[in-house]
Amino acid sequence: MSFNSNPSTRSTRRRSGAGIVAVALVAAGYATTGCAGNLVHNYRTFESALDRGASCSELFDQRSRFDDAETLVKIDRDLDRIGCTSRDATRDD
Repeated sequence: MSFNSNPSTRSTRRRSGAGIVAVALVAAGYATTGCAGNLVHNYRTFESALDRGASCSELFDQRSRFDDAETLVKIDRDLDRIGCTSRDATRDD
């Protein structure tokens, strides 16, 4: 009778692969949330959304992340220029 004392390396690999995937998913979740320090919001991030044609609603969501008066003046000027007078407005540029 033969007795195999080595555990299956296949199941060990499967478990470690699942662990790697879980860690990667958690890391990706932190990178895309609004947690302080994980996602930088500056005028360029707003400008990028503006340039790609984001809706007024999305642009107002972006605007709400800022509190710097100088940046808000620039953002408000951009919103006004494209016809986003409110979150429910439609761009006219």
